[in-house]
Amino acid sequence: MTVERHEAVVAESAREHSALSHIRVLDFTRYQQGPFAGVLLSDMGAEVIKVEEPGGEAGRATGLGADGFSAYFEAHNRGKKSVVLDLHTEAARDAVRRIVPTVDVVLENFRPGVMERWGLGYDDLKTLRADIILASGSAWGRSGPMANRPGYDHVAQAFSGVMSEQGGGPGHTPHALIGGFADQIGAMLLAYGVACAIVARDQYGVGQHVDVSLIGALTSLQSMPLVRFLRTGRQIGFEERRAATYTHYACADGGYVAIAANTQAFWERMCDALDRADLKIDPRFAEPFARAEHKLALVAELEATFRTRATAEWLERLTVADVPNAPALDYAGVAVHPQYWENGYLQEIDTPNLGRMRVPGPPVRMSATPSRIQGAGPELGQHTEEVLLAAGYSWTEIESLRDAGAMG
Repeated sequence: MTVERHEAVVAESAREHSALSHIRVLDFTRYQQGPFAGVLLSDMGAEVIKVEEPGGEAGRATGLGADGFSAYFEAHNRGKKSVVLDLHTEAARDAVRRIVPTVDVVLENFRPGVMERWGLGYDDLKTLRADIILASGSAWGRSGPMANRPGYDHVAQAFSGVMSEQGGGPGHTPHALIGGFADQIGAMLLAYGVACAIVARDQYGVGQHVDVSLIGALTSLQSMPLVRFLRTGRQIGFEERRAATYTHYACADGGYVAIAANTQAFWERMCDALDRADLKIDPRFAEPFARAEHKLALVAELEATFRTRATAEWLERLTVADVPNAPALDYAGVAVHPQYWENGYLQEIDTPNLGRMRVPGPPVRMSATPSRIQGAGPELGQHTEEVLLAAGYSWTEIESLRDAGAMG
């Protein structure tokens, strides 16, 4: 076999798997931050086994419709398996101890100390598998005076400064970002931490405890304004018009066009597209610093100009002129735009009980080991026996577990 043929065969074999197809994750998480981290790992091929309390985690009932559909649960648990174990029973905790040696990662977002009280903290887990990775999602981090307090997305947004920044800075009414924003950013960084820990394990043979908090995630999100404040003491806060040429304007038909003409070349092309060549030679707007100094005057000119034509016409003119632009879409617009479908950012999947369903696709595309949606959210307890059998349980032992109340 030639070298080229060998490489082609290897590449084709790899494409049958996703990047984390060799990884098993035992997922104890609830609500949003931890569960969405599990979705991201699942999309990369990991087998994610969700451990739920009897009756299911609270996310199953959030926004539950008459047809059994919960957007909250589906968004944060698709592609997983479901096991029901009541961790308040010693028999269930013993079952977890038998499962742990068969997995690579344990994912949890209980309050710090809960896993330790159950005898499932990192020190306990690594006696069961030396290179185990424990990934913990928390609100406040695992150290400091607030570590053991309860916490959720909204209070983390408040504490992180992001609500102050979004509201306009000190002295203004705080405004939250979209609900679950801290959870989603925290989930992405938690999945990133798990991926890094897998690389470290493969490279150095070590397991470790990974922790990502909501406030740590939001600190990272705000890197630029925080760096500026820590250096200068200035917090500028959200500005509706950061710059006259880096904002959005209303059009004649009520739609909005967003522009990002943040270079001199883009600015001049935009003026031509708007039939406003006069703005290029106006001394107030001709150069970048002048445009910044006279921002409000330029905003007034551009507001009046954009209101003279419909959204579609402005989008076409700006696109032909190669000026960065986009319509301000609502979700209905996002749902039908080909840009999302052709990149796989929106996909359709078949589900056993909810029929054909449109869902967000994996945000990361990989050419050799493609990411894939592994299915809808699991039925409660759907895979309990399968996982226990894989961990070495006999059917008799599974019945004993059930009789002991370990499955509720």
